[in-house]
Amino acid sequence: MQMPKNILILHGWEGDPNLYWIPKAKKMFEEMGFRVFTPKMPGDYFPQKEEWLKVIKDLKPDKTWILIGHSLGGVAILNYLEQTSEPISQAILIATPFEPMKFTPIANFFENGFDWEKIRKNCQNTIVLNEIDDSIVPLEHGQKLAAALKVQLHQIPGGTHFHNIDLELLKGLMI
Repeated sequence: MQMPKNILILHGWEGDPNLYWIPKAKKMFEEMGFRVFTPKMPGDYFPQKEEWLKVIKDLKPDKTWILIGHSLGGVAILNYLEQTSEPISQAILIATPFEPMKFTPIANFFENGFDWEKIRKNCQNTIVLNEIDDSIVPLEHGQKLAAALKVQLHQIPGGTHFHNIDLELLKGLMI
């Protein structure tokens, strides 16, 4: 297995790569020798799945990549893994919704459901993290997501929707 050397971190809906833990994670991973990409995803309040997928596809992830997605960023990664023919090394899905809930502007990311078998096939290792008291993406979503992906759910104390994350924990979960 080729060791990962590239990391893509996707922020969530209405997010920004300069918010919360993303800048510190980028710096930490770069200091570890990774090339790290943290794009500003298009669409702001009305994101479109195909626009987000284009950002990912243009980077051409392969088995040397780890994809980390926060909230809707995790859903974009699931959509990408469903469409690609090039498997990646690892996906870390942080507070990733299983369905659009009451948020209709993101419903287009879920409209065709997911081919869970293909997603599992295109990722060598998948990690699912959910805060126990997340008020935006409840723990139930992490449970459903982990079950669909046939992986363990990492339940983390807190309820901030991962506006903060223990970077050492994140580093420890990487391949």
